[in-house]
Amino acid sequence: MLTKAFIRAGVCGDAGHIQRMDYLNFAGYPDDIVFRNSIPHAYVMMPITKITGIIESFGYKVIHIVIDRDDKYLELSKVKRGHQIDIETARTCLALERAHIVEQMEEMGVQPVLVQYEIFVSNSVERRKLFTSYSLPEPDMYFFNANETYE
Repeated sequence: MLTKAFIRAGVCGDAGHIQRMDYLNFAGYPDDIVFRNSIPHAYVMMPITKITGIIESFGYKVIHIVIDRDDKYLELSKVKRGHQIDIETARTCLALERAHIVEQMEEMGVQPVLVQYEIFVSNSVERRKLFTSYSLPEPDMYFFNANETYE
C-alpha cells in the first residue's frame, strides 16, 4: 500500500509483485521513482546494499523507507498468505527478516525512514506529513486497514 500511495502521489513505479524495475535497470525513468522490495522477496533475503548501489549508479539518491506492522497481524498475514506454515515459524522468520534489514542498513550507515503500518493507514495527518516531507501531495486513495480482517 505504501508503494501504491507514492505512485498515486506522482512517483513512477509499480505497486504489484512484478515491477518494471525488477531487473534492476533504472535507465530512462523519471527523476523520482519508487522501487518496492519485500524482505524476503520470493523467499530470498535480498541484498539491500547491492540493490542500493545499483540504483545509485543510475544517478538516483536512495531514501530507504521501511514499513513495519504490529507483530500479531504480520504473523497472521504471513500464515494466511501461505508464506509461513504456522505462527511460530512466522515469528521466527520475522525476527530474521528484521535483523537482515538492520544489518543491511548498518552496513550502509543508513537510518531508514520507518513507517508504522497501523498509523499510516489510519492517520491522515501523519500520512500527509510523510508525503509533504518529500514535497509530494497526499495521495487521493482509500487506505484499507487489513488488520481489521483478523478481528
